[in-house]
Amino acid sequence: MDEKKMPETQKQEKKLSRTTLTFYIIGLFSVAIALILISYVAQVRSDKQLENLNTKLSEQQTVAQGATQKMEDMQKQLDAQDVALNAVRESLATEEAQSNIASAATHMMDEKNAATVLAQAWQKLSESDEQGAKTLYESLISTYGENRMLAKSADKPEENMSADVAASFEALGKKLAEPKQEEK
Repeated sequence: MDEKKMPETQKQEKKLSRTTLTFYIIGLFSVAIALILISYVAQVRSDKQLENLNTKLSEQQTVAQGATQKMEDMQKQLDAQDVALNAVRESLATEEAQSNIASAATHMMDEKNAATVLAQAWQKLSESDEQGAKTLYESLISTYGENRMLAKSADKPEENMSADVAASFEALGKKLAEPKQEEK
């Protein structure tokens, strides 16, 4: 009886061993298929990201090319203006003409600076900072002279301030003088 059971037990063990081996092989194939699927999904995702990056890079290159083209166009315009400026300089080759241009440029800068200081003085006055406005008013007189600011300079009439600057300066002087009259 033991002999009959033994082969039956061995048969069962063999059958159990085959079943275990079959499940083990099926499990390995399942894991392999899962890994292949994960690898495929990762590859597809990476391909999409690469495509997006390539698209962005192409757009940036297009923008860079456009900027480079604009810079080249601007450089050509600058070169053309430089040629035109040199032609004008050559036509104004005399020292007197160059001196007049420099004087006019200096006068324009002086007038711009005076107008800026006047605007600041009016701003201080609107903020009730009469002392600050007076300081700026006096700095204009010390820098440019009262006659030049009022456009009444007889020595060099070409250096007088414009009528607008002179009118603003005169009105500021009158406004600053008003509080002194009220105190008396």
